[in-house]
Amino acid sequence: MRDIRRPESAEPLVERLTNPRMSGTGAPVFSTIMDLLIFCAGVGLTTNRRCAVPSTGKAVPYHIFERNQKDGYIFLVALAEKKDAATLAVENDDEIIKIFEEYAAGGLEQIASWLNENATDISGVQALITKIQAQVPVVAPSVQNPSPL
Repeated sequence: MRDIRRPESAEPLVERLTNPRMSGTGAPVFSTIMDLLIFCAGVGLTTNRRCAVPSTGKAVPYHIFERNQKDGYIFLVALAEKKDAATLAVENDDEIIKIFEEYAAGGLEQIASWLNENATDISGVQALITKIQAQVPVVAPSVQNPSPL
């Protein structure tokens, strides 16, 4: 499989979220660019935001995902998009990577928008938490007359 590209225009955001010196806390928001791209692909998928990625962008080698046993996320995003297991066939490798890249790029754009809405959050952590919490419905456990054991 080919490497996972990202738009060159996203580099300042990638640097902000993965460089400990940029976070304001001394610890990066994401420990690796691979982890950031996985998160961004999830954001892109849930917000239905896909963006084309030029072939000239920076890339994370596919083997990094594979070696860290996170290559399954690439396939999961493609499967969620296509809703057909045939998508996962070896002959569709380029399409699988393209889908993941485009959702990751869309997620990067969405996250940039969220962070711009909350410019005082230097690390971006609070902005991300707030937006994620808004996406997740509150589910309270139902405890009505629990039966004694």
